[in-house]
Amino acid sequence: MKDEKSWDWHSGKKEIPVKEWQNRFNWVEEPYVSPDGEKIASIVNTDEARFSVCVNGETWENNFEKAWSLKFMPDGRLATLVSNDEEWTACVDGVSWETRFDYTWDLKFTPDGSSIAVAVQKDGQYGMAVNDTIWDRLYENISGVVLSDQGTSAAVVQADPLGQGDIEGFSSGIFCAAVNGVAQQEKFMNIWDLSFDSKGKQLAYSIRKNRVDYSISRGSQPWKKNFQFSWKPEFIDKENSVIAPVRQGGKWFLFKDEAPFWNKSYGQLWKLAIHGNGKKIAAVVSDNFGKWTVCENDETWNFYCDTIISDLFYSDNGNLLIAVFKDKGLWDIAVNQKAWNIRADKLWSPVVSRDDTIVAARMEKDGVFYLVVNGKVYKEYFDMVFEPQISPDNDKILLKTMKNGIYSRQILSLDKVL
Repeated sequence: MKDEKSWDWHSGKKEIPVKEWQNRFNWVEEPYVSPDGEKIASIVNTDEARFSVCVNGETWENNFEKAWSLKFMPDGRLATLVSNDEEWTACVDGVSWETRFDYTWDLKFTPDGSSIAVAVQKDGQYGMAVNDTIWDRLYENISGVVLSDQGTSAAVVQADPLGQGDIEGFSSGIFCAAVNGVAQQEKFMNIWDLSFDSKGKQLAYSIRKNRVDYSISRGSQPWKKNFQFSWKPEFIDKENSVIAPVRQGGKWFLFKDEAPFWNKSYGQLWKLAIHGNGKKIAAVVSDNFGKWTVCENDETWNFYCDTIISDLFYSDNGNLLIAVFKDKGLWDIAVNQKAWNIRADKLWSPVVSRDDTIVAARMEKDGVFYLVVNGKVYKEYFDMVFEPQISPDNDKILLKTMKNGIYSRQILSLDKVL
C-alpha cells in the first residue's frame, strides 16, 4: 500500500543519470518508476542471453536467461518474471520464488502489495500461483485471470477434456470458473469478465449457455433469464445484488438480478463505474454508431465523442466522474461532463486528490510529454512523464520525468502549476 505521508514532499529536485546505462549494457528496456519517485528501474541485457534489473544505476546480484513484465508494486517493491534453465518464476527485489514453472505471465498484485499472483503453465497444465504457492489443481486451459483486493485468485478454466473437432463436447459446456484452484460446479459453453465482490468472496461473470443464449452467473447460480449478449457484472447493495449490461431485442440495457434496472436502452452499454455501493452508477453508452457518451443513474451526459471512452471512474469521494476519451483523432479528459480540451496525441488515466480538488494526468503531444492539472498544461515539456502523485495535504504534486537522459523527481506546489 502506498504510504504517501511518509514520502519526501519537501526536498528539491533529485536527479539520476540514466543515459549512461546505454553504454554500460548491451541494451536497456523501458524504464519504470516507483510510486514515491525515489527509484527508476529497467531490465538490462548484460551479456549474451543474460539479463538483470538495474535500479538507480545498481544491478541486482542475480542474472537471468530472460526477464520481462517489470513492475513496481504499490508498496514500492520491484517485481518481474524471470527464467533460468528454461524454467520461469517471479522475482521480487532480486529474490526469486522457490517454485518453478514452464511459463508465467499476467503478473498481478493486491492494492496493499501483500499478495502477488501469476498465471502459470506446468507440465502442460495451466493455473495460477499466489505468493509462491501454485493451485492444487491445474487445468487444460486458463483465461481471464483475476486477483481480488484480499488475494483471492480466480480464472476461467477448461474443466473437461476436448478432442479435436469435438463440436458436441464443446456445445455441452466444458468451461467453469475456478476460485483458488477449486472449480465451481456449473459449466458453460464460454465464460468471460470475472468480477469479485468487495470482500473477495463472491464471484460473478458473463456466460454463454448455448449457441444463442447468454446470461450472467453469480458463482454457480446462473440467471434463468437469457440474453443476446452480456458484459462484465458488478456487485452492489452490500454484495446482495449483481448488475450487468445485457443485450435484448437488439438493444442494450442495465439489469439488476435478472430485472431491468435502468429505464433507457442503448445501442451499446458497458464499462460500469460504481460508487457508494451502488448509489452512483455510470456506464459508457452509445445510441448511434460513432457517438459515445456517459450515462449516470439513468441520465445521459450532455457530451459526445466519436471514437472511444477508454476509462470511466469515480473519485474516491464520488464527487467527480471522470472519462478519458478520444474524439476526432485526439485524446482528452472530461470531468463531470466538462471536457478539458487539451487534445493530446496520447493520454494516460488521471489521478485525483483526496479532496477532489486536483485532477492530474500526463500526456503526449507533438512528440513530447507534459503534466496536465485541472485541464491546464504545465509550462515545461519532457522526453517522458511518469504517473504523477498528489500529496496527502492536496497542495503539492510529485512530478517524475525524463529529459536529456536524466531522470528527475521534483515537488511542485500548486501555485506553480495552476
